Amino acid sequence: MTPKKPAQRRSKASPGTIMQRFEAALQPGVPPDEAACLIAELEPKLPDAAIQMMDDHLASVDPLVKVALIDAYYRMTECTFHRGDLEALKEAARAGAARGDAASEDVFAAATIAYARQAGAPEDTWVRRGFEITGVRAPRPRPRRKGLAADAQLESITIMIHGTWATHGRWWRRGGDFFEYVRKDLGLADLYGAADQFRWSGDNLDSSRARAARELHGWLSSHRAASVRVFAHSHGANIAALATHKGTRIDKFVMLSPPVRKDYLPDWSNVGQAYNIQACFDAVVAIARGGQWFKDVMRARRVTEHRLKSSGHSASHSPAVWKKERLARIVGLPWD
Repeated sequence: MTPKKPAQRRSKASPGTIMQRFEAALQPGVPPDEAACLIAELEPKLPDAAIQMMDDHLASVDPLVKVALIDAYYRMTECTFHRGDLEALKEAARAGAARGDAASEDVFAAATIAYARQAGAPEDTWVRRGFEITGVRAPRPRPRRKGLAADAQLESITIMIHGTWATHGRWWRRGGDFFEYVRKDLGLADLYGAADQFRWSGDNLDSSRARAARELHGWLSSHRAASVRVFAHSHGANIAALATHKGTRIDKFVMLSPPVRKDYLPDWSNVGQAYNIQACFDAVVAIARGGQWFKDVMRARRVTEHRLKSSGHSASHSPAVWKKERLARIVGLPWD
């Protein structure tokens, strides 16, 4: 893994406990999500001696941990020696991710983010075609639904919003596992699943998320309801948050693994009850150097925050996790 001429690493003595924690993360038996998150956390404090340890472990670790090591190495040395390895990891994970395999989805997303960093472009401005990365745009809002008077409105509507690169995913659409779990098991019969169900491009761009927020506001304006409830995963939650600044009212806002950022905080005056469901270890958010908790960026009394016992970026929209950890109680279901 050692390059021919690595860039000079900042020299700063670090406590031995930093290296001990780093070495512990690389031991067999440590769950990949946990190891990857710890590597991302420790990277700013790691001494140069950690580079040799990365060399020694790179060939034997889980793909997700390998992405974390390569990303940490690049941040330490600014050397792109292993950019090709990230591309290979991304390609290897593509097929599994397309099938909805959660571990492959995390490797694909993490490798794409790390590759973008090494490509020299900010992650928010770098897009490539992948297992669900497409040029598809969200459908334009319809002026009104067929058979519904222009001034009519539903009593309530519940919608799901997917995250980055998940435009063609199944979990959030009719027939998908989480969609059907929420509709049937949780009893939310108003969960919207018609042909014009809201979706967005899924591009990892600030501009795409801003555009999607405008389209979401328009979509909800043409699907008027007295009460709006939203389940939104990852950056899909940030799209909904941005829409509140345009006047969109969300009465129940269930955020599933959102990257918490100050520039994506909602207009809380347009939010009723908000919930933030996060995995115990989310390597995708960690490698992206994002945050998980609103309490770290604001007074979180407006948000009920819950840390799962399960790990992984997709755990928060897994029906099995919802059942096992009884998340319906956390979000106060059944809703009136």
